[in-house]
Amino acid sequence: MNFLKKYLALVIASCAAIYLYYFAPRLDLMPYPLAAAVILFAIILACIFKVAQNADCLAEILGDPYGTLILTGAATIIEVAVMMTALTHGEGNPSFVRDMISSTLFIVLGGMTGLSMMIGGFLHPDQNFNTHGAHMYLSILIPLAIVTLVLPNFTVHQLGTNLGLDQVIFFATIVISLYGLFIFAQTKRHQSFFLNTESNALPETKYSNKSPENHSSSHSKAFNLKEITHLTFWLSISLLLSVLLIEKLAILINYEFQLIGFPVSLNGITIAVLVLAPEWIASLNAARANHLQRSLNIALGSGIATLSLTVPIILCWAAINHVSIELGLPPAQILLLLSSLWVSHVALSTGKSNLVQGAVLFLFFIVTIFLIFNP
Repeated sequence: MNFLKKYLALVIASCAAIYLYYFAPRLDLMPYPLAAAVILFAIILACIFKVAQNADCLAEILGDPYGTLILTGAATIIEVAVMMTALTHGEGNPSFVRDMISSTLFIVLGGMTGLSMMIGGFLHPDQNFNTHGAHMYLSILIPLAIVTLVLPNFTVHQLGTNLGLDQVIFFATIVISLYGLFIFAQTKRHQSFFLNTESNALPETKYSNKSPENHSSSHSKAFNLKEITHLTFWLSISLLLSVLLIEKLAILINYEFQLIGFPVSLNGITIAVLVLAPEWIASLNAARANHLQRSLNIALGSGIATLSLTVPIILCWAAINHVSIELGLPPAQILLLLSSLWVSHVALSTGKSNLVQGAVLFLFFIVTIFLIFNP
């Protein structure tokens, strides 16, 4: 009984996956598709909460920055699976990749970073973070965002649409190599850049960093192979169920949104919100617990993982399978994206949370959603 209560969300998700893949009618013939989409959304959200819970427990054992990499890795797996499904189902949706990637960036900059700074500004006016780490995140995030979502509008061959396999491989090699170098700097060479510089500003919470003197000793006590194996197993199960159900949800909402007359770009942001739910929750919880540094690590790390891992994988897969992808954003979204990146750079240059600049970033996110319905 305790097992069923603890893993009820996964049991329901398993039943839903078995029904959808083996017994359900075609999704476009399913009765009450909108109600089915809402129920499936709720089941996936509960399943993703389990992903976040297990990942957060692993993060506590492994410590930053290793722990935050678990969440970004989980999101990358889900993103790739969903994009492949959207591109191959029915007539496909060439703009889905662009919509989901851009939505991810707006969520990362406005929904995560901006809202976290707002929460931190209200609850803890003196929140601090390490500017060295923030600048390293932005130094990779800004050029990758411009190359992926802006530059394709100004090239002869739009990136991802008419790009040859050799060009895709070159792009993927450069981007993944850059990400590997960043991970080396984050975990080895410049690990201190991603830790808060003023530990006395952080109260003792489950998110607090340990001092360098007792960091290794506390981790050796917390390190438990059996517990790590247990958490990794249930994280993998939760992640697998999330991928299976989100693939079906992507197909279902694409069909239903077309019937209702919603903009096609709404598909991307809906799935992006769901995929990023674990990281979003973890980021806001960290800011609320007065650990803005970990909040920024999760938020900005999500954006870098999407551009450095998801985009190259999808481009290579699309080139091999001759699938068309559109990446260039329309002018209004380019302006919003560049403005968000600029405000993020300004806001993260002081080393302290800023309520007003956080509100401006969150405003860009709200404006982006508004323009989907009122372009």
